[in-house]
Amino acid sequence: MKHKALQICLIIGLFLLAGCQEEKLQERLDDDQPKITIDTFSLTETNKGKKVYTLDAVRARVYDEIIKVDSVEIRFYDREEVEFSVLYAPAGILNTKTRNILVGDSVVVLTNDSTKLYTDSLFWQNDSQKILTDCPVTIIKQDGTVIEGRGLRADPYL
Repeated sequence: MKHKALQICLIIGLFLLAGCQEEKLQERLDDDQPKITIDTFSLTETNKGKKVYTLDAVRARVYDEIIKVDSVEIRFYDREEVEFSVLYAPAGILNTKTRNILVGDSVVVLTNDSTKLYTDSLFWQNDSQKILTDCPVTIIKQDGTVIEGRGLRADPYL
């Protein structure tokens, strides 16, 4: 009888232990899972009712304060809400609290005056309205002038 009771206690203990491990595993899986996944995502940032930029993406995965986006296109607007540059990137991360954006993996920026910028990643600092990177940068002007260097701090007009 004691032996059977011991077996039952061990079996119950194993189930409880397995349940705890399963819960911990599920918590780890849940941490990596988005709260929401959105196909054909679009977001518009405004300042005093005026459009600053629009961000469009093929897919967005929404976490607590982060939105990860795929196939990003960001259109920047001037004070009159006229589009003056477009940024393209395969992937990006938007912080919903600071509204900063990090884009990466072969970033291209095209301006209205036909200037082209190429780099590996760019950081949009929303409060200062600046584009920043410490990666190698190539800028090609309309007249064919090529500027190469490492790092950049610019407004969206470049």
